[in-house]
Amino acid sequence: MSDKVLITGGAQRIGKALVNHFHENGWNIIFQYRSSRVEAESIKEELNSVRTDSCEIIQCDFDDSDSCKIFYKELEDKLDGLTALINNASTFYPKKLSETSHDDWVKLTSSNLYLPIFLSKFCSAELIKNKGHIVNIADIHAEQGLKNYAVYTAAKAGLMNFTKSLAKELAPNVLVNTVSPGAILWDVNEPSEDKKNEILASIPMKRIGNEKDIVAIIDYLLSKNTYMTGRNINIDGGKSLG
Repeated sequence: MSDKVLITGGAQRIGKALVNHFHENGWNIIFQYRSSRVEAESIKEELNSVRTDSCEIIQCDFDDSDSCKIFYKELEDKLDGLTALINNASTFYPKKLSETSHDDWVKLTSSNLYLPIFLSKFCSAELIKNKGHIVNIADIHAEQGLKNYAVYTAAKAGLMNFTKSLAKELAPNVLVNTVSPGAILWDVNEPSEDKKNEILASIPMKRIGNEKDIVAIIDYLLSKNTYMTGRNINIDGGKSLG
């Protein structure tokens, strides 16, 4: 029986790279998407043409409680054999504290903290049974802080601490770790050249990373790691060294 992984935010960028990588390596895939229906359907069709019934997709807006109820109901019938969960979906945008609203709180904590917690709860029995893995995608700024991103970084800091507590709770059956990207890919709304140069100057490696840098470490955590749990791994070209 093939390993099975659930990946949130699987239709774009790092999530899409994870979906394609693990499918190529023989895993069966379930991935969630929010609004990228065309991309998600295309990925599903392509992967299932390679290996029949090897990829399933579920639409969900993690900011919407009714959408989440439907998501969990659909997911329940697909959990059998689950060996890994990657909490990758994330909402990221700047917001000064003086301008932060309750709506910002919901949007910036739902995918970054709330859903990883309760999705881990939902999947934990199957992961325990199958001696599985959970990988949470955080952010190097969860430890460093980032001006004008107080709610986002607070949520990611909570996710890192959740990882440590959950690793203790699910040991010895499930390994739970965090991966914290630095500058991996430019944002969809690319910064100016001056801003890019400022960012690159702050990175010892003098370049940003790409999807493969994140995929490689998560592949290790899911496929080779047998002992490390409750840890955070920064993938940032040395930026967090200060």
